[in-house]
This record gives sequence, structure tokens and C-alpha cells, in this order.
Amino acid sequence: MANKKVFVCCIGGTGLRVMKSIIMLLSAGYDSKGYSIIPILIDPHQDLREKTQLDDLIDSYIKIYNYTVGENTSVVGNALKGFFGTQIARYQSLDNEQNSTNDSMSSQEAFESYLGYGSVPDDDINRYLVQTLYSEANLRNKLAVGFKGNPNVGTVVLGEMITGADWFDALQRHFQKEDKIFIVSSIFGGTGASGYPLLEKMIRGSAAHPNLQKSLMGAVTVLPYFALDDPTATGSSIDSSNFLTKTKAALTYYEKTVKSDYLYYIGEKSLKKSYQNDESKQDDPAHFIELVAATSLFDFLGRERQKTCQYMSRAIRNDQSVLDKVSAGDGYNDVVKVLADMRLLQRLVEFLKSENHFPLRKTRGLGNGFYEDDSFITLETFMKNFAEWYEQIANNKRGFSPLTSCENMANPIKGVSIDASQPDYVLRMIKESNKMRKDDDLKLRHLLECAYKAIDCYTKKVVG
Repeated sequence: MANKKVFVCCIGGTGLRVMKSIIMLLSAGYDSKGYSIIPILIDPHQDLREKTQLDDLIDSYIKIYNYTVGENTSVVGNALKGFFGTQIARYQSLDNEQNSTNDSMSSQEAFESYLGYGSVPDDDINRYLVQTLYSEANLRNKLAVGFKGNPNVGTVVLGEMITGADWFDALQRHFQKEDKIFIVSSIFGGTGASGYPLLEKMIRGSAAHPNLQKSLMGAVTVLPYFALDDPTATGSSIDSSNFLTKTKAALTYYEKTVKSDYLYYIGEKSLKKSYQNDESKQDDPAHFIELVAATSLFDFLGRERQKTCQYMSRAIRNDQSVLDKVSAGDGYNDVVKVLADMRLLQRLVEFLKSENHFPLRKTRGLGNGFYEDDSFITLETFMKNFAEWYEQIANNKRGFSPLTSCENMANPIKGVSIDASQPDYVLRMIKESNKMRKDDDLKLRHLLECAYKAIDCYTKKVVG
């Protein structure tokens, strides 16, 4: 593991979706400044398909990374520059304990049972106090399905769930002086809005663990960027018309309490897509705002401590419903580049296995056996997930669609002519392969390494 780690605490549904974008950027070669990424997923809604899919995506990334460095073979090499070049480590791997957030976040009891509300006499003043603070729906809500946009519930529950949890104890033990911590949450829901200030307070209160207490801490707070269908038509208890009011209240509280060194605010002002209001599924497509929020982590990793909290945000050049490289602005050139890199890798992965005259079949063992191996199959599956993720972002509201069609390998970026001649990626791959060491046990590494060098030679012109 790299000497430097960043613990990325992803709180609530938005936290999970932003982490997905972080993983996609890492797979495409986005620069993590030498930090290993340690995701910590904090969401009481354990049955959420989105969380299961994210867990699977993390596992796939780790498998591919391990294949490239040789941890699954007898050969151990350095991490790649480019595709899958950053180590992601499961929190559980830091020691022999599980350190999982699932156990501490998976209570099946209702909120009223959690409070002991049923044992309070009818004429007790505390019963009246609870009735004043919480609705009957709040009290009946099962904790394992989340807090349904109620930070007043989340504040009570999450604090106790974190206190004494094995994963938080492990964070305190394993956090080193050179490490950083980054918190991802929304401000308009229940879990994220309450979880961020609570977690930050506990970190800053870790007096027995000065490395963690005095850590360089960043956070991205995602403001409203979507709407939900009318709750009266769906029976949902979440009403997105209250998102802005909740945001204003939370911002007032954050102003006086949060103590992160860097705080990023990301949101959507006007173009908000309305999603299905289904509390049990939350199958929302990937969104540009989540991608922008993901980039805040990488910006933070390049920052140093300042005397006061630094408030950060990002903008776009032109207010258009569908953004490309030009309308988004030069500040997104690095994102456009890695997306183009991955798109070109996707095309290579698709056709190389059927290219019988590909010289690396013989010189590097990239023949039929390799394309049937678990390493390549895992990569192939990941690339399909990446393509689906990009298409969701491109077709959402607001869309981010800087790439041309999959078939256009000469000029993969809209409005940009990378080279006057047709780039021959395969030929350059062969030339780059001839310069590399020959480790038969690291076939996937050879494919990704020479592919990246061939692709980067052209796409780097986008960012100069």
C-alpha cells in the first residue's frame, strides 16, 4: 500500500453515487497524487441495490489492480501509470478485524423502539417532547431503510451508531500523520445532512488519536441537483419541494459548526431532472453533478493546510442543457481526457480479442487463453459498467457528453481534431510493448500499460 492514504467517508445515497464516479475516474487514470483510496460507505439503508452494485464495482477494481501489480501471481510490480493506477483498499483489509460499517448501520428496529418510546408513560413530559420533535411517520420508520430526508432522526441515530463502532476505532488506529480524510454527503437529505457534521465532530474530538484529530480534512457537500415525483402520487414520505428549505437551514448550521480545512459546495441551479420517488429502490442514473463532486476529492489531495477554512466550488462556461468540452470550459479538460482514454480502451478491449493477427498474441501471450482468463473477463465487465455510467451522465439533465461515437477512434472528443492523420493505436501499442519487460504472469498489465501509452500520446494534446 502507498505510504499516503485518504479515507473517503461516503455518507448516504449521494455519497455512494459520488464514490462511483470517483472509482470511474480512477479506472481511467485520474491522478490521485500518490494516495491510496480507502472508501468508507456509511448508509443505514443496507438493502439498497445501489450500495450492492457499488460494492461489486469496488471489488472489480481491486481485482484488476491486483492483476496489474501481480498480487495474484508470483510477480509483484509497481502500480501502473494510467488505467487502474491507483490502489483502492477495502477498509476491512487494514487489519484482521472486519471494520465494516454494515453491522453498526443495519438496525431493523423502528425509530420509536430505538428511543424506547413505547416504555414512556402517556402522561410523561418526555413523551410530549418526543411527539413535538417527531411525527408518527418518523417514529414508525425502520432505521435500516434510511432516514427518509429527516436529519432530525439521523442526528440522533448516527451519533450512537458511530460511537464505539469497530470501523471508527480502526480509523483512529490506522490513521497516520501523512494521511488525509475526505467526507462526501448531500445537504438536503437525512443521512448526509446529519452525518457529515457528526462525523467531523467525532474526528476533531479524537483527542487520544492526535493524527486523526489534527488531520487535513476536506468535504464536499452536494446541494440539490434533482427533484422527485409528487409524493402524494407515490405514497413516499420524501417531498423534494422541501429540499431548498432544508438546504438553507443546514447551511446556517454548517456556517457556525463545521471545521473542515476545505469545504466544496456543488449543486445544480436550474436544470433538475425529476426522478421516480421510490424509497426502496432509488435507482437514479449517474449525474454530472456527482462527477463534478468526485473531482473535488482529487483537487483536495493536491492542497495544503491553510490558516482558515477554504470554501470551494466549480462553475461551467456556458449554461447549456448538454455540455461538451467547449461549453463546460477548460477547467474540465482533464476530465474529458480521461473519459476519452477510457472510451478508446473500451474499443480496443472489444476488438482485440477477435484480431487474430495482433502480434502481441505471440510475443506477449495475449491469445485466446488470455481473453478467456478471469483477469480479462473482469476488465471486460468493468468496461461495460463504465460505458453504461458514461451514457447515463451524457443523457441525464444536465447532460455531460464530450465524446463522439464509439466508432470514431480518430477523434473521440467532440469539436477537437487530435491528429491530422488516422491514429494507429494498435501499431503504437506494439512499439510500446517492445520497450517493456517481459513478465508472462502479468499479461493484463502489459495490455493496459501499452494501451495507455498509445492512447495518451494522442489525447494528452487536449490538455497540452
